[in-house]
Amino acid sequence: MRGTLRQHVYTLDRWEDRSGHRTVWKFGYRGTAGPFGKIEVIYPARRHGDRHVTEVKGDSVPTTSFDGWAYGRKPSLFSAQLSVAGEGIRLKRNRWAQTRAGRALRMRVAGREYRYLATSARHRDRALIRDGVEIRTRRHGRGARKKATFTVVGPADATDLALAAVMCGVNTRNLTRGGAVRAFIGRSSNLLDMFAGPA
Repeated sequence: MRGTLRQHVYTLDRWEDRSGHRTVWKFGYRGTAGPFGKIEVIYPARRHGDRHVTEVKGDSVPTTSFDGWAYGRKPSLFSAQLSVAGEGIRLKRNRWAQTRAGRALRMRVAGREYRYLATSARHRDRALIRDGVEIRTRRHGRGARKKATFTVVGPADATDLALAAVMCGVNTRNLTRGGAVRAFIGRSSNLLDMFAGPA
């Protein structure tokens, strides 16, 4: 993904709505991505028991949702489901792989093979890759100044942007070995608290 391919950088600002009871609070990112127009990431857009749904909508991107076991405010990769323009997408990953490339989330959308992987040990650096296109995602800043920046290399289309955006609203710690260990400890603690009940 190097050489003469042009790069485009788009930035979405973080937003939150804490009105009402905390079970209906919503968070996400929104902004304008050049020719793709406005894009908004919402999480959790919906809750189904212990599952949360992140959703992406916009001027030109297909409505895309990611449904998974809740980890904090976001869905996780555990028992996850992806939908693009109403079509269910099969997700695959090797949770026992030792490398970040081996642990990548794999999917086939609109006849194209994608990989979504960690590009560093930090959970803020990720990349969506298909043949001829790479979108690197970085989340940065603190509090109200948080942002999600997409560096697009190659002729990306609206589906590419939608996939990269929806993953900003997913807990993807399991894409690194260290993150997977921390996620497992977090889930185990939550289960112990649930079964222990009130003291």
